[in-house]
Amino acid sequence: MRKLHIGIIDLVSRGPTRALYARIMNANLASIMPQVIAAWCEEEGHDVTLVCYTGFENLVEELPDNVDLVFIGAFTETAQLAYALSNLFRSKGAVTAIGGPHARCYPQDALSSFDYVLGFTDKAVIRDVLHDCTQHRPTGVHISAKQQPTVLPGVRERWKFIEQTLRKATFIKMVPMIGSLGCPYSCSFCIDSTVPYQTMDFEVMKDDLRFLLRKFRRPLVGWIRQAPVAAAVTTVTGGDVGQSLVLALQRVGVATWMSGPRRPG
Repeated sequence: MRKLHIGIIDLVSRGPTRALYARIMNANLASIMPQVIAAWCEEEGHDVTLVCYTGFENLVEELPDNVDLVFIGAFTETAQLAYALSNLFRSKGAVTAIGGPHARCYPQDALSSFDYVLGFTDKAVIRDVLHDCTQHRPTGVHISAKQQPTVLPGVRERWKFIEQTLRKATFIKMVPMIGSLGCPYSCSFCIDSTVPYQTMDFEVMKDDLRFLLRKFRRPLVGWIRQAPVAAAVTTVTGGDVGQSLVLALQRVGVATWMSGPRRPG
């Protein structure tokens, strides 16, 4: 397989903004999966450029040049921008793929604008796209793993991409971590309600916490799906698993921002 020049675009904002909340928080709302895909692509030996669009950049200037393949992560609120970017890159000869909540909810709609539409995405799916890397037009190919991945690259492996995004943040710099995939509940309005619940590897979470304590005096972690986090943190601290999660995190100097099933893409 030839070495590819790959662009990965995480669309946090649907367009330019000057809102105060966006200025403070958008860089902290970066999705994990674009960073994961970037790490996987580098492991396969490819050149990767990751762009997290927060609404404050000149997007045209931020976009990577001379790419063979572009992955775009999008929610439905940013889907029109994702489609426009795909059209731009395809006009320059690149192959495009979309993943994230919009691709999972509306794959048939996305197939007309992308060469690959990704559902559940694990390393094998990414490897297949990298090996194929072919234009599929006028209708793209829908690819999905049988289940969500059981292992994801941790903060240590994603740090290169996390760090460059945090440079865009102001005085709040939040590191995204994920505690589980799927959902133990059955809310009818949620796309994850039918996905089996699974916790992520405790050892990876513990290693990530130790790693962050070497990067920040007092790390601020944005936990996505926090249910299993208490066990990982209290193991690091030597505390009782029954203790409060917040107290356990404070004992290792980690401030937290808790979140439920937010930004699964």
